[in-house]
Amino acid sequence: MSEQNPETIIREESAEWLNMEDFAAGIDANRVAPSRDLAERSLVIRAADGALSLAFGDGGIVTWSAEGFAWAGSGTDAYEEVPVGDGAYWIDFSLGERRVETLTVVLHPERGWALIVHSRIHDEGADVETRVMQSFHGGRVEGAPGSAEAPAPTRDLIGKRTLFRYSPNHLYEHIYLSSRRFVWQNLVGEQRGHAAAELATTYKLDHGLYLFTWREEKIPVGTVFVFDYAGGRSTGKFIGLHGDGTVSNTPGGALIIPFGESDYSVHQEPV
Repeated sequence: MSEQNPETIIREESAEWLNMEDFAAGIDANRVAPSRDLAERSLVIRAADGALSLAFGDGGIVTWSAEGFAWAGSGTDAYEEVPVGDGAYWIDFSLGERRVETLTVVLHPERGWALIVHSRIHDEGADVETRVMQSFHGGRVEGAPGSAEAPAPTRDLIGKRTLFRYSPNHLYEHIYLSSRRFVWQNLVGEQRGHAAAELATTYKLDHGLYLFTWREEKIPVGTVFVFDYAGGRSTGKFIGLHGDGTVSNTPGGALIIPFGESDYSVHQEPV
């Protein structure tokens, strides 16, 4: 039997890799329901490198203004709000005509901690590590009665294995390798048999509550998720491009199933 050309093998493997629309349908089946608890409230988040003002209307619209950040600007846009953890909220919206940019804000109005994540899909060929790039801005809610510190990067998840049941048709495993990488594999779903080690970022928000993001290297997709280990739920979104180039900001959420842990204490710690 003749040997297959390695270039042909690479092309065939690339052709099998799915676009976002091929696996995302129904991936929010186990997501926490949205709320409107923040309607008619105004909040200001102050971070080390800027400030973000948010005024929530009663019709699912937020008026926002950002100063000091590289992505500074203002606008009025539709937003999504989901309660997470104990008294905290997940807020997410696209930046008006800048559809390739989104803001995700996780905050606790009473305890006062807040974290802003700016995500942007870059053009093909841009000098970036991955097509979706993100910046993180920990801060405080101005005037909040609590005194919690601003969220900061954490190594808490390194070594953990977790299953995420997004729906009866979506089951994924995560293995957190280091402060920069994790591995996912699809056990049930359209991506069954696919796995990858992706660039990732983890912040600790509160006890048992983490913000986790990853940026895929094979396709232009990034994520922003909150993991509530105490409540056994994840809440988040996928931002990326469909195969036809359409921008999508797709909700996702799962039941969290702890699945084991590696102990590096007597070995070399990962980066």
